[in-house]
Amino acid sequence: MALPIRYEVVRRWVDDEDVLEEVLARVVDVDGLFEDVTPAPRGRLVLRGCTAGRLDGDVQLEVQGSPDSELWRLADLVVHAELGGGDLVATATATCLLDSEDLGPSPRFTLSQHSREIGTCVAVEGLPREHRGVAPPVTLIGCDTPELIRPGRPDGERGPYVGLRALDPDGRVVAHAGVALDVVSVSPSAVGEGLFDVVLDQSGDAWHIAERPVPAARGAWRIWMEGVPAQRNLWAPLSSEGRLWWNELAAKARRNRPVAGVHDVDGTYANDECGVHLALSEALVGPGDYLGGVHSITGAYEEWWFVPGITLVWHQPRVALESVPEHFYGLLKYLLRNGVEVLFEPSEPDFGYRLDRGVELGGLVDRWITGWARAAEIDPPDALLDNWHVWADLPGREEERVLTGDALVAEHAEDVALNPVPAWLTVPTRSPDEVSLVVEEAGLVLREPEAFMVRGLFDHPAPKPPDGYEVRVTPGDVIEVVVTCDGEVAASGRMAVVGEDAVPHGVETAPDHRRRGLGGVVMGALAREAVKAGASEGLLFATDDGWHLYRKLGWDTICDVVIASNGKGEA
Repeated sequence: MALPIRYEVVRRWVDDEDVLEEVLARVVDVDGLFEDVTPAPRGRLVLRGCTAGRLDGDVQLEVQGSPDSELWRLADLVVHAELGGGDLVATATATCLLDSEDLGPSPRFTLSQHSREIGTCVAVEGLPREHRGVAPPVTLIGCDTPELIRPGRPDGERGPYVGLRALDPDGRVVAHAGVALDVVSVSPSAVGEGLFDVVLDQSGDAWHIAERPVPAARGAWRIWMEGVPAQRNLWAPLSSEGRLWWNELAAKARRNRPVAGVHDVDGTYANDECGVHLALSEALVGPGDYLGGVHSITGAYEEWWFVPGITLVWHQPRVALESVPEHFYGLLKYLLRNGVEVLFEPSEPDFGYRLDRGVELGGLVDRWITGWARAAEIDPPDALLDNWHVWADLPGREEERVLTGDALVAEHAEDVALNPVPAWLTVPTRSPDEVSLVVEEAGLVLREPEAFMVRGLFDHPAPKPPDGYEVRVTPGDVIEVVVTCDGEVAASGRMAVVGEDAVPHGVETAPDHRRRGLGGVVMGALAREAVKAGASEGLLFATDDGWHLYRKLGWDTICDVVIASNGKGEA
């Protein structure tokens, strides 16, 4: 009986922009693929002229030279002393992922964390040159043509990728793994006549280490290599990291679009973020399908699967509520804001009430930010899971993250703190004191708070200008009002109309003309023109000074707005 072929040894290269593949051998099984890499010993580093600010945890160091570059992983980096001038004494486990022969003069040292640049260094002293981290040997069990297995040619003609690809019983490629093809030994295999066991040395160049699966991936690989899963919850016994690998394997499988109707979510094992996502995925598209990344079901994917008429019945919601409450809350809030009905079995009345209030607030933020971006004449913000990403491109404020509530404020605050460019975090919230504490603990600098306000426009006060002042109104999608006195601009403002919403921006009065009610004149003229354009309700974020004006004009406060920045690019 022929044994099933579970792996193929492949070489892939590019020829005139065409990707070509060559199967070197077919293999019954593999041993050692999921073993941990033996790390380099922990050592001392000196980072000269470092601009990264707070630095700890796993950090990636790219040394960009001419003509070559190096890539290092600095695992569990700890700073022990700051010497001044940005010089830091630290310890870390340094592993070289990409080596070089010639960096040339004056290389550039760039530090990254969570796939984001966090700073640079003038130099880094103490990088080990003899130990790169060693991967244990990989043994091909039951290999049919070991004589064809050879390492990449020195001229790179058959590069850049060599390794293994795992197959299911139908021959579908499940996953790829980078493996060095340095043959140590070949011996007859006990699994069948004419087959051989081939030991491959993995202690050479470490480029392939980043291309191989970690031990936690073993369970997910094994299940998927039996065929596309047809049962729910096969991922349940896996660790969080193993579940993340499961979703990566699903990305290579088939794609089905959800259909309208009632979908039951089995939340029994949704005890981490990956579990919540996989439970939702299986309910909407099936156990062998892919709904999107664990943290990226929005953007390109939302148009794909947010179809009208979807109802989710989430069974055992208490599992997610007790395990990952803020993530669960943020996800459900986003689903509800996008027209997906969510029911709980058994019911969770207290949580349902909080969710409804959060959805209501998030919907108001959605409406406000669209008009604000238009009035402020900046690029349309990007809608993400529970926030809007704004490309403000302003001094000290290149980027801004506007949350649709405070469910995941700690996570967002830490992310903004690590942003290498000047960035703001804006959080509408009904718990401003708690949110302020969280963002300060993340290292952000609190700015002046604001208030989120709303008002119907049909009866908005429209006071007449004082004697000597004239009002000029320019209608359009963005209404402009200018109040002048003797030809001089005394006050002005803008208001964007989006459907039935109107959002004012930049309402200000020149210093020499204040305390004459000109702010009310501008707002009245804007509101009156917005009603003519079809708007019925106004939304705005008000500073402390603006709040007093708007309150007199009958605007109501929805909630507080906590604003903080990472301090970069500010005097």
